[in-house]
Amino acid sequence: MANTSTDPHDELPPAMDYKMHEATYQGFMAFTKYSIIVLAFVVLALYCFIEAQQALLGVVLLLAGPVVVLAMVVMGRQQG
Repeated sequence: MANTSTDPHDELPPAMDYKMHEATYQGFMAFTKYSIIVLAFVVLALYCFIEAQQALLGVVLLLAGPVVVLAMVVMGRQQG
């Protein structure tokens, strides 16, 4: 008697889409890189606010973080 199972769990999964996997990984790494840069600016700004008593420098650093990341993203798109 032939073994003809119609159980959907017996089928092999489709092949992995490596191109999509690489694109997702690159997006995750870019997000991580830019997040670390922004967090470094936030830490420096908090230091300026709390320890150094330099509120103006803290505000400048808080505003500079997103601007620097945006500039990096725009320049990265122009190069690629």
